[in-house]
Amino acid sequence: MSEGIARRGKRVIAVQLIVATLSAALSYVLAGTQALAGVIGGSAIAMVLMLMLRVTMQRASELAVEAPQASMNIMYVGAVMRFVMVLVLFGIALGGLRLLPTYTVGGFIGIMIVGVLFSRGNDSGRPPSKTDLN
Repeated sequence: MSEGIARRGKRVIAVQLIVATLSAALSYVLAGTQALAGVIGGSAIAMVLMLMLRVTMQRASELAVEAPQASMNIMYVGAVMRFVMVLVLFGIALGGLRLLPTYTVGGFIGIMIVGVLFSRGNDSGRPPSKTDLN
């Protein structure tokens, strides 16, 4: 199953990168350099979180059959790590780098939505069985 997660993860990151590049270019044209930096910062935060989710899902799926409880623990710890990472990265972006909050949060939300929409699909990586309806 982890092969399907890896394939889908690569596709999602590629689409996110394309959308982030286009939105950063558009924000630069419409609002200037500070907007560009904010969109890039927010997009980078979203993509880091998506990479963390991909790694967590791969590790959890590898353990799901052998140790279901360990798989669940990996998922819970991964969720906590992503939450803390959001706080830390936004702290760095908004407090340390002084990026514009509107564009940073907007870039983050936009790229997260793209990630959710493009992560959907039937490519789980599991072998087809006789009981599948599709």
